[in-house]
Amino acid sequence: MNAVLEMLSQAPLAGLMLVVTFGYLLGRLNWRGFSLGPAGGTLAVALLTGYAGLSLETLYGGQVPALTVGYFGFALFIYSVGFDAGPQFITSLRTSLGWKYVAVGSTVVVVAVVLAIVAGSLLGLDASTTAGVLAGGLTSAATFAAASEEAMDAAHLSVAFALTYPIGLVGLVLMIQSLPYITKTDLSKGMLSEDEQTDDSGKTRIHRKGAPELTRAFTVEKESICAQALKTLNLTNRTGCFISRIHRGDEVMVADANSELQLGDHLLVVGRLDELQDFAALVGSEVYDAELRHRMPAPRRVQVIAKGAHGKSLKDLDLLGRYRCLIGKIERGREVLEPGGDVVLMRHDVVEIIGQRDAVRAVAKELGRFEPGTHTTDIAIYAGGIVLGLLIGQFHLRPFGWDFSLGAAGGLLIMGVLLSWGRQFTGISVNVPRAARQLVRELGVLLFVGETGIVAGQALIAGLDFPVWRVAVAGIIVTVLPAVAALGLGKLLFKMRAVDVWGSLCGGMTSSAALNAVKRAADSNEPAVSYAAAFAVASILVTVAGQVVVRVMV
Repeated sequence: MNAVLEMLSQAPLAGLMLVVTFGYLLGRLNWRGFSLGPAGGTLAVALLTGYAGLSLETLYGGQVPALTVGYFGFALFIYSVGFDAGPQFITSLRTSLGWKYVAVGSTVVVVAVVLAIVAGSLLGLDASTTAGVLAGGLTSAATFAAASEEAMDAAHLSVAFALTYPIGLVGLVLMIQSLPYITKTDLSKGMLSEDEQTDDSGKTRIHRKGAPELTRAFTVEKESICAQALKTLNLTNRTGCFISRIHRGDEVMVADANSELQLGDHLLVVGRLDELQDFAALVGSEVYDAELRHRMPAPRRVQVIAKGAHGKSLKDLDLLGRYRCLIGKIERGREVLEPGGDVVLMRHDVVEIIGQRDAVRAVAKELGRFEPGTHTTDIAIYAGGIVLGLLIGQFHLRPFGWDFSLGAAGGLLIMGVLLSWGRQFTGISVNVPRAARQLVRELGVLLFVGETGIVAGQALIAGLDFPVWRVAVAGIIVTVLPAVAALGLGKLLFKMRAVDVWGSLCGGMTSSAALNAVKRAADSNEPAVSYAAAFAVASILVTVAGQVVVRVMV
């Protein structure tokens, strides 16, 4: 081991990169839906390597600089949290249900902070350990990162976070799997209004209003619909489906109102499942046509920034009927939504549009603008925002003799939110592709967690000076009780659908792993809507929460 440490000391930062590499790979491992995630895996590896003898002196070749790579990662991560949340931070409150999603998600954080302070005080835990318990119970790297600026004992913070992180992760997923069963709640029921319909053959079908639209291919087998213009057949009003493309021989054509069908034509059709069944009964059986699908135009990405599009549902916009354009998917923050008719567009959503070039341009003009190319990134919005955030964090206010400052975390967070949200009013064109934002955010937190974990691992050599069972009990309290409180608020007071309550709950804990568990239980991507709304506000609250715990308990 000494030989390895000696080799790493000859190559500054090699040790930290090694920790991040193996920590990321560990976090990617998945067992029955459970995984530590990149931050959890990196912290575990960092603690082990720190305990084994890796230190900051080794990382930096003998002399630790005043500004470390970990602190740089901290700045990138906290600013990214605010920048990602900014566009939806205010917008999520304006929709008819958005404020309920936010209220449920915020309840998780507020109750968790109160319970962490109470549990920490009753169990005799210091402020740093309690903040670590809160971060682990919420499975929030942002809480851990922000609390590290205020914590007096970085080792206690890191170890408590590492101990309770699995409790928070496993506990919430187990609740998702067990509570609906115990309360006899079917998450797959009630997501969309369902009506039973009986066709001419007496067969009962389920009609789901607002269900996701599907794309299928059919062959024309009915002579009664041939040699007539589509506007005369009126198939759209009769079935609810739209014909997008016609494959005839070697030619693939765009369908319009004057197109006439022939026997043997292959049609690319868009509609809900029940509508597609009606279409097949009128036209012909479903077929697989690879060429028809492969020769569809490449999707164009459109940013929703127009006032006329914000707050309108896809059904109201009727892009398919008016422009014959397909909607592939909708990106909202870090989540992807299915393009169901009831989905309401929000400012800064990114919509993938497929259709003729002129039609797509018309849709882009109505919704906002085409997303700038992914090969360009405006670095200045990050570098300049971090500078302003760090400067704001240095200001001290002294109301009534009480010294108060935002600190680096608070300044970075606020500046990220303001610059991201405020750019819509300034007219300044700023392009930071989703992939670039994800890279900066993930790399920042892994660098910070890796360096902090190594320091904590070194401190572990002297042994723990607090009972592990007390930390575990506090972690269980912080994980379970806030979730129960949020479920009660959403179900009993707000009368929300179960799937929306669980989605908001996961958004409040900013847990994508828990969201995936809800999606599997509901057999739908619909929980992502309430998750995205709650996440936008909760991601700010959880970042501040760790600092609140430390300041209250000190």
